[in-house]
Amino acid sequence: MLNRTNIFECPFSCNAKLPSWRESKRYLPIYSIKQIPEVKFKTGEGVMAKKISLPSQAPEELSDEQAKNWYRERNFITCPVVLITTINRLGTPNAAVKTNLMTVSSMTSYAFCCSPEHHTYQNIMETEEFVINIPTEDIVSEVLKAATITTNPSPPGVNEIERAGLTPIPSEKVRPPRVKECAAHYECLLDWYKDCLIVGKVVAVSVDKSLMDRTDDRKMIIVGGGRTLDSYGIVAETGNWPKIVL
Repeated sequence: MLNRTNIFECPFSCNAKLPSWRESKRYLPIYSIKQIPEVKFKTGEGVMAKKISLPSQAPEELSDEQAKNWYRERNFITCPVVLITTINRLGTPNAAVKTNLMTVSSMTSYAFCCSPEHHTYQNIMETEEFVINIPTEDIVSEVLKAATITTNPSPPGVNEIERAGLTPIPSEKVRPPRVKECAAHYECLLDWYKDCLIVGKVVAVSVDKSLMDRTDDRKMIIVGGGRTLDSYGIVAETGNWPKIVL
């Protein structure tokens, strides 16, 4: 990328009649071309951080699984791990792990992506309801089992929540159940969808009382931050924003 410094000074005002092309050639700008210097920033205690460019495509010689990890190692955007519960028109419950949840508007609207081939997507299209359940690290084994079931779906009619070792409990306003072991639950109606994107409107929220009392020391699970498929992170600390004086 080049930094162009314009050293042209126009001899006529903006209100003046512009000269013809032939006359204006003597007024053409002359550029001095400079290479942008390498940019470094200070991080932490005087450590210099050097910015580098990353390729956007995985090498072609990688297997599908290797390519997935290649992308994950370079994804430094962190996302929460959630369990989405749904039911089909026959009332059979389903649970799926999602790592792409997005807050559209706090306590009002949430969105996530889901393959149309998955039971979760199909169930939401049938019933237009789902529950976002927030798991914590103490049930990470059950969450992993639910994720494995998601990639290897059970036959129709099998309760995937119980199969993962979790407990379904009734929701307050929608038909899909909540997961008892999770810390918080956002019951949603389908607001709109496009392709694989699903957006839900929140109609009820419930949490473990210990969360609101600030006595709960369980850690919520996240992925991203350069982690690979075989690792996860936790939300462990809370800091206060510094006061800014302009």
